[in-house]
Amino acid sequence: MPNLAKNYILCVVSSLIISTSFCFVLNFQCSLRILSFILLCCLVNVYFVLYFLKKQISRENEERENKLIRQIEYSSNHLTTIINNLPLVAYITDTECRFITGNSEAIKFFEAEENIEKLRNPETVFEKDTLEMIREENELIIQTKEPFVTDKIVKLKSGKQNWLNIRKVPILNDNDDVKGFVIFGRNIDIEKAAQKQRETYISTLSHDLKIPTLAQIRALELLVDGNLGKVNKMQKEVLNLTLDSCRYMYDMLSTLLSTYKYENKDISLTYEKIQVMKLMDECFHKYVKSMHHKNIHIKVKAKEKFFTVYADKSQIKKAFENLIDHCISSAYENTEIICDIKKTGNGKNVFLSLGFESPYISSENIENLFKRYSTAAEKMGKVGSGLGLYLAKQIINAHNGVIYAESKESNYNIYNIELPCINECKISAIAC
Repeated sequence: MPNLAKNYILCVVSSLIISTSFCFVLNFQCSLRILSFILLCCLVNVYFVLYFLKKQISRENEERENKLIRQIEYSSNHLTTIINNLPLVAYITDTECRFITGNSEAIKFFEAEENIEKLRNPETVFEKDTLEMIREENELIIQTKEPFVTDKIVKLKSGKQNWLNIRKVPILNDNDDVKGFVIFGRNIDIEKAAQKQRETYISTLSHDLKIPTLAQIRALELLVDGNLGKVNKMQKEVLNLTLDSCRYMYDMLSTLLSTYKYENKDISLTYEKIQVMKLMDECFHKYVKSMHHKNIHIKVKAKEKFFTVYADKSQIKKAFENLIDHCISSAYENTEIICDIKKTGNGKNVFLSLGFESPYISSENIENLFKRYSTAAEKMGKVGSGLGLYLAKQIINAHNGVIYAESKESNYNIYNIELPCINECKISAIAC
């Protein structure tokens, strides 16, 4: 209430009180009419004061509302400016894929600067396959009520197509039902082009290097075996060293190429029944020279010798070889690697562990062991690509298995692998 109105009311009330008191003091010597007139004047004054006060309060409320509206409009303009200048396609649709509103990037992307109304009909905007994909995504979001993220090619009826990283967020009403979607799209054409170029480069490089390297290996094997003439002991030693170097180079190239194939899901697995013990014997045999050089022995512990898994032999063998190679590189000299093979408690998985003495690995470094290009001293005992354990993990994961590491402060490390094993009673039903 304004101070002026307060003071005015106080004056009127005070006058009323003084006049009434004065009349009582004079023992009602003034007439009743005069007193009534004084009271009437006071009431009229009070009425005008209240009317004035109401107008004043109404005016202040109106000014306050106008100020709030201006602040909201100012904030809205700021938000609109920010959204319109984002390097993202941002728009809102209903559950039927009909366009409701969007930022300037969305209008530009859909080429609807001159006719936004055409966006109300999704059949005239999106190519058929893209529209079907969008509707499938919408159905999934309506069921889960969770945001959806994907990379995909968005094709328009006009022939325009772009790779977009899409993030779609559901709009929920008071009943927690999905009534629309907020969609953000980021153009990733450059990233996809760079990725494709990198894949082509890696594939070409690996192919061009693998062929001559393989030719060198075969030629050196002929020389070492004496098929091209007798060689003395010293020559044979040099040839063997060169042969080992070529084989190491060939393995590195194979690892590099396989890694990119797994990362890009460009690998097809050919499953067959594999005996784990037999496979491990083959893997250990490849590294006999390395183990002999460090005087490392292998001890295999298995209650049964016929544990079987259903896997791609060449791929799973590559995973085991990479893991064994790392174990040999990391293990102390004059020690042994203990290979323990058994079934898990429920009998559904084959559990395989490789334990050996080597420097303690901190928990932080254990988390990085299976990451790409991790070069922690605990991981790499020699110069290499840093992809061996990473590829092994990718292969194990592709076979629905798990791989993890443990390290004890007593300088003893263990690598554990679990793979689904075959139920021998049902093996006849599996097409091998």
